[in-house]
Amino acid sequence: MQAYIPTKEKLQKIVKQVVQETFEESIPGAIRKATRKKWLTTEEVMNILQCSRRHVQYLRDSEQLPYSKNGRKIRYDIEDVEAFLNDHKV
Repeated sequence: MQAYIPTKEKLQKIVKQVVQETFEESIPGAIRKATRKKWLTTEEVMNILQCSRRHVQYLRDSEQLPYSKNGRKIRYDIEDVEAFLNDHKV
């Protein structure tokens, strides 16, 4: 069995490359997540789920899609909508 022991410079180069690749993969998603809206309207949920207003109402009524209501305004947490989509993947 042979062991590979890199030089300090070569090890630093490898670590730098791995950190850079990880950074480039994770930062765009983190920025997208940090800058998106927290609460969605019914119309925005309809566009995301590609369904009718009535179907969104059905999802609310059947407690499949959590929501928040302030007066007559209904809002949906983006994370709940994403969780719903992920739970119903085929």
